[in-house]
Amino acid sequence: MSIKEMPLEDKYNNLLDDYLLSLATDYILLEEQGVVDKSIEMIVSREKKRLPNFLGIAAYNVLKAISPGRAFKQVVEQFVYGMQNILPLSSMGLTYVSDREAIVSTENCPLLKRTNELVSQTDLDVDPKFLCKYHTGQIPDLVKEFGIDVTTKLKETGCAFTAKLL
Repeated sequence: MSIKEMPLEDKYNNLLDDYLLSLATDYILLEEQGVVDKSIEMIVSREKKRLPNFLGIAAYNVLKAISPGRAFKQVVEQFVYGMQNILPLSSMGLTYVSDREAIVSTENCPLLKRTNELVSQTDLDVDPKFLCKYHTGQIPDLVKEFGIDVTTKLKETGCAFTAKLL
């Protein structure tokens, strides 16, 4: 018998399913223990320590003093670029309201759709939108480091982030 190698796309899809199911299971436990907010705080604390490596806070502050609109755009675009770790660019939208305000949105979110399917298949007792609440809960505190205020709005098939430079 000849065994063929699993295609990269199948590997990716299987890993994504495992990740989403693990996240759903973890979320259920966090919710039962009443520590969802504490978990989000811990993730934000961890990610804040990684921010200088990704975005260069010192360089950003210099650029912000010289050209606030350009600095803001740089952070927003880095945020959208980072979102591509989990979402295809085709599901995202970016609209600049001004040089100090932007809206990043997701429509027909494939992660939300896939989580919905997985939760249904496995009979997990969780609303698939937990994923949206969990991830959007982390973003506002992270970008405060850059003097940016973010509000989030969950939608039926995705979410929207409104970012404003303070």
